[in-house]
Amino acid sequence: MIRSAYYLVILTLALALVLPVSPAGAAEGRKFNYEEFDGINIFYIPKDTIFYRELLPAVFDMPDQPLVRALVNDYYKMAPNRAPYREVAVFLMVRYKGEPTWHCIAMPVTDDQARIGGIRNLGYPKVMADITFDRKPPIYSGVMKVDSKTLLEMTVDTKDHPVTSKEREWFDRLTGIQSLNILRGKLFDPMPPARGPKTSILGLSERYPDTFKVMTGKATLVTHPENAPTASDWRPKAFGIEIREIVLAYYSLNKHGFSFGQPKAVE
Repeated sequence: MIRSAYYLVILTLALALVLPVSPAGAAEGRKFNYEEFDGINIFYIPKDTIFYRELLPAVFDMPDQPLVRALVNDYYKMAPNRAPYREVAVFLMVRYKGEPTWHCIAMPVTDDQARIGGIRNLGYPKVMADITFDRKPPIYSGVMKVDSKTLLEMTVDTKDHPVTSKEREWFDRLTGIQSLNILRGKLFDPMPPARGPKTSILGLSERYPDTFKVMTGKATLVTHPENAPTASDWRPKAFGIEIREIVLAYYSLNKHGFSFGQPKAVE
């Protein structure tokens, strides 16, 4: 049991904390599949590095500092041809060719179109689940259930929590890190067009407060891995990573939106 991303990437299900265009220069009437969304992210150092290594595909090396990113996002405003949905994801920090990289090991969602598209086109390990996201400021929380059994609960309480210098360091440290998925047996970057100036989501929220919102807070993360389905596509061990220390947690809101580009194969 664990006790106690969006968006390192500013545009993601998860991933690079950067934008293809600046909000100030965005063309009026631009069309994005993901028009507006919010969610919470929790980053933590795991207790067991041996267990952590077991969860990494062989193509990746252990990072200098093992780090887990857990998130819940609510994509509540989508393009007219796309249904809104919610998502939970677990990412691990890895090292590929000497560089720090994120790799997603679990991504339950609430919409089957999003599940199929994410698997076939982007290499995300998507499965179906029941996910709720509650906004009761200053508290934001998500719950994931499967077959009516609770598998994950996460909360960020932003009350009386100004951004600390250490949190600001973590935002800067985690900005612009590439994310790699495995698609049809090959490594792919799911969001190559998103690479750009390294501006953290915190920095963007300070520069464009009407477009981006970030509030740090005190987090709790509880999982019930015993309730995870045993099917291999569920990767139940992803929900059994115990926490040593939570280093960053925040609620974020994105009104700029984004769309995925063409995934790029990585050598």
